[in-house]
Amino acid sequence: MYYFVLLLTLIFVLAKLFGLIAWSWLLVFMPLIAWIIWLAFWIGLVVVTGLHEE
Repeated sequence: MYYFVLLLTLIFVLAKLFGLIAWSWLLVFMPLIAWIIWLAFWIGLVVVTGLHEE
């Protein structure tokens, strides 16, 4: 999944740089941002679960 997100972000960045899309940079980096949020959610869930068991 990580490599798919990186590849998709790379394609969007290259398309933006070559003028193929007129999206904002926020939308260009959205796959990477969404993956980071998803990862932070799971890390937070593991931490909260670990603290709850103690």
